[in-house]
Amino acid sequence: MLRPLTPKKLLEKILWAVAESGWSAIILSSQKPFCLRLYRDDEKGFDVHVYIWNCTHGGGSARAKDEYRVQLTGVVPNVVAGELTLLLGWHSGYEVFVAFDMKKHAGQDSYSPSIQVKEETLQQAHTSAFATYYRQNGEIAVAFRPEFLVEYALNSESLHLMGAATKDLSLLNKLDSLTDSEIVAVTNQERQTVISQIARKYRAADFRKRVLGAYEHRCAACGVQLELIDAAHIIPVAAPTSTDETKNGIALCKVHHHAFDRNLISFDQNYKIEVSNSEVSRLATANLAGGLDEFKQHLRTAILLPSDRRDYPPAEYIEEARQVRNWAL
Repeated sequence: MLRPLTPKKLLEKILWAVAESGWSAIILSSQKPFCLRLYRDDEKGFDVHVYIWNCTHGGGSARAKDEYRVQLTGVVPNVVAGELTLLLGWHSGYEVFVAFDMKKHAGQDSYSPSIQVKEETLQQAHTSAFATYYRQNGEIAVAFRPEFLVEYALNSESLHLMGAATKDLSLLNKLDSLTDSEIVAVTNQERQTVISQIARKYRAADFRKRVLGAYEHRCAACGVQLELIDAAHIIPVAAPTSTDETKNGIALCKVHHHAFDRNLISFDQNYKIEVSNSEVSRLATANLAGGLDEFKQHLRTAILLPSDRRDYPPAEYIEEARQVRNWAL
């Protein structure tokens, strides 16, 4: 049996999940409820208060084998006026969060208050990224993998208000096969928007997971890891022919991803890395070519390639990408 995490470790899980979601966090309070400011790039972001406990079976043989619970101990959960407040459980075995409607549990104070969830929901979130569970009190519980934490936070109020629309919400239980036509068929605009946003996040996260896995989390241009790696599309997303196939992806560190998108570097059909002379000339004219020699020194001769040849960037993808990106050597 896995040991429950301490509050400090639970906070670390939240911070890790924020990073996996593509965001950053500032800790405003390390006491429960944890208070974080979540932000991305240079945006100010938003504040969130988080109550979190371990999600465990507990109860011994007296509790149903498939029933897990989040026991609200140590502090009484309450909505922070005017602020986003989350009520979460963390299951270490499945490595997923389970979230509950804060409004239904605010002020819940008894000898041993707890909230139940079925193991099937945790399992489904582990394998399919997202899962919903309709509780007997009419509440919708939502379980999700760490990379969906911020997406859940941004849509939490709408998700928990969907108790009367379980058919629409059940679409989130099949993100791996959900089609655009099924999303468009949702007549309620708010629900359609939420489902569309989460589906888009799932597709991006799935693409990232596959591409980084194929390249062993190494930058194909310089070989660095250090959890500084992005999954970049070779044929850019904006192009009509772009796909989310692993072979249309390449792992690049933050610097080389930006350089690739800015047409400072590319690679040819033999996978040889090239630096654009025309872009270097433009930068030099603008007096912005400082560090060029060091930049070139850290580039490999050719990109690192996945271990599985099926994930190699196809020659026709490389050629099309160079055309739509207006690459010029």
